[in-house]
Amino acid sequence: MTATENPPAQQTAQTYRPSTLQRFLPFIIAAVVPFILGSTTGDLSFWWKAVITVVVLVVVARLAWKWTPRGELTHREDMRLWRTPSDRSWAALTMFGLLVLPFILASDFTPPMGFPWATWFAVVNLVLIFAMGAAAFNLLVGYSGQISLAHVAFLALGSIVGGVVGVQWSGGNMWYALPAAALAGAVVGAISGLPALRLKHLYLLLATFGFHFVMMLVWREYLQEYFGFVGIRFKGENSPRIASWLHWLPGIDPDQNGEFVITGQFRWYWVLMPITVLSILFMVNVVRTREGRAFAAVRDRDVSASLLGINVARSKLFAFALSSAIVSMSGVLASFYIGSRGEDSFNVQTVLNYAIIIVVGGFSSIQGAIFGSAFFWFLPEWFKWAREELWFVRDIDFLSDYPSEIDLAIKGFLVVIILMFKPDGLAGMWRDFKNWLGRTLARSNP
Repeated sequence: MTATENPPAQQTAQTYRPSTLQRFLPFIIAAVVPFILGSTTGDLSFWWKAVITVVVLVVVARLAWKWTPRGELTHREDMRLWRTPSDRSWAALTMFGLLVLPFILASDFTPPMGFPWATWFAVVNLVLIFAMGAAAFNLLVGYSGQISLAHVAFLALGSIVGGVVGVQWSGGNMWYALPAAALAGAVVGAISGLPALRLKHLYLLLATFGFHFVMMLVWREYLQEYFGFVGIRFKGENSPRIASWLHWLPGIDPDQNGEFVITGQFRWYWVLMPITVLSILFMVNVVRTREGRAFAAVRDRDVSASLLGINVARSKLFAFALSSAIVSMSGVLASFYIGSRGEDSFNVQTVLNYAIIIVVGGFSSIQGAIFGSAFFWFLPEWFKWAREELWFVRDIDFLSDYPSEIDLAIKGFLVVIILMFKPDGLAGMWRDFKNWLGRTLARSNP
């Protein structure tokens, strides 16, 4: 090549920008179709609904994959939550799955493992509640690096606020208790985070564990003063009402008194799912902001973070306040969903349960809280089915005599295995699977 010849132009990916309608159409389809299927309960059989569901899944994934910006991305496009075809496809599929799931669980065909659909519905609702609390816990421990055992203390704080605002003051209005719990959790969380300004690691863990016992004392005194040893009843006349903007959902009909009381697993799903999804999306976006990057910098090396101009004290207190606010909200939801809270509702075992969830799901991963919660609640149901149905398990006496101990031992064994061979947990396995699937689809669609 001579000096006068122009060098060959570099091969760059072709720039493609979909229209606004194209970007949102897969999500609109994913949102509308489940309600159409749910409103045609008597017109279509289950198998026809299953076929339509599979077709819609394929269409939604394909459109979300196709109509994604490609080529050189602007800074605004690069900072989007779902900026790649794979991200948009999985987001659209997840949205469709969450919307169609309650109609599947409300079907009349035989459920898996022989358990009634109410059992699976209850497990799904508990996964939603625990995923919200575990994600907030992981935000503090995994992203910010502030080791704390005061997580359950803020669940108790949420129950106290739910009892005061939702039961004593408003007679079952959970919608007032949620923002009140968030405010109380943020204030008390910032106070509980003051030791983090001078303590680290094991010393901070012990300090927050001491705060746990202080809050347990406050919880017991509150119960004895206002409710006695019976505990707080969040059901009956204290049952929360469905917000008016949810009355249009299929299957949401007024009861005999003409009221839209949140009773039954189906109604609770439509309350818990949007709150949990919005809370998790909020935390995911916080991690991507300047405050989230400050969390990571303080976690990795707080001295270096201070030299970079980060206010370390402010970052730590903000992490405690934000995590505690969301945990307190999950405490309100759990209290109204379960229906009662007593003196023994919060103990050290609950602390260990949340630790298992974030370890199995994956540290420093909001998504790991979802996988860890599903693991924690679905695994016991599988163990129960195995003890009753599998002959080589059913004939072992000690497995039937000590079911809870065996379940806990297996969870502990799996935690050790995951820490040894896959430290990033189930979320890491999911990322590996998505990357493999993305590479496979990219090779098949050059």
